[in-house]
Amino acid sequence: MGWSKAGLVALLMVSASAAQADGSYGFKIDLSLSAKAASELARLHEGIVVAASYYGDPKPAFAKKANEVGQIDLGREEITVESTVASVDVTGKTLERGHVKWLADGKVMVNVNVYSARRSGPDNILDCDFFDDALTLAQQAPLTLHCKLIGEP
Repeated sequence: MGWSKAGLVALLMVSASAAQADGSYGFKIDLSLSAKAASELARLHEGIVVAASYYGDPKPAFAKKANEVGQIDLGREEITVESTVASVDVTGKTLERGHVKWLADGKVMVNVNVYSARRSGPDNILDCDFFDDALTLAQQAPLTLHCKLIGEP
């Protein structure tokens, strides 16, 4: 029996929603480096940081709990890996689970940024994709984030 594309997408969405309902707020990131970025990171013995910030829009009753941009901050997870690591598991363990009930529709959002660990100097040297969307979307399949050196075409 074959699956239609719509059927597979629906199955992935249900699986992601079920994972969140079970208290799992983790997801996977696949890192992709340009050849120049990989070479420079290796030369400098530089690491990579994956930073995931969880948030959501408040229910009206919890609007006073919102931060300066009107959102409920649910926590941040920062993972530092070596530049040779291609896949990172964001666990979601730092998420303030008790505050999820403050969110409109219980919809958890996640913002993911990737940058150099700044071991070799004070400045970030990477220009990477980012992700800012619903956690359920991040949980559907590994997110692939591409990085290159800042200034690299």
